[in-house]
Amino acid sequence: MVLCAAMAVLPAMAAVHGRDTVPQCGRAVVFTANYLAAATPGEGPGFLFEIENRTAHPITLVAPVPSSAHWYARVGNMWLWRASAGRGGALVNAENVRGPVFVFQPKDATAGDPKKVTIPAHGKREWTEWMKDDAAIAYKPSCAQCNYPGEHDFRAVFAYAWLPARGQRIEHLLTCGLRSNPVDMPPLDLPVKTAEAGK
Repeated sequence: MVLCAAMAVLPAMAAVHGRDTVPQCGRAVVFTANYLAAATPGEGPGFLFEIENRTAHPITLVAPVPSSAHWYARVGNMWLWRASAGRGGALVNAENVRGPVFVFQPKDATAGDPKKVTIPAHGKREWTEWMKDDAAIAYKPSCAQCNYPGEHDFRAVFAYAWLPARGQRIEHLLTCGLRSNPVDMPPLDLPVKTAEAGK
């Protein structure tokens, strides 16, 4: 990750309001994820998430966190994008994994006060999300148009990027984007779409 000065992560980003992209936070705020197998029958798999705030100030994020998931399949020695779900956090340039990300920004503030999560200065927050409870992290490593034979190794990258509507102010709001480490998934064999099946 690109190193960001702790003070620059929060106030210096105010200038990005109104744009559709933001830079990633870098090492000042670290977002990690780990795969969790189902602990009880019927629960299904999920993920353990952690955000570490390395700045000297509290940071506030707007739920849901993460706001999106991005699925990749292994093709030879490469990992190629197959699908995304949710909103906020997709790479602007897929060849630059540390580059800017697309951000979700409401058109106005009439929806009411959003649900917020605050992480204290030099603090951490750890939580578990199950796929069955969050559509944004549901296991979607491919789409009907891009299933390819032989693909069964998948990984996910989770992301977050949110800005308030114009005129809306949220104290200590994190206004740079987060992307997690790649999370390897258990092997999965997917049905391959054929021309006949698509008719």
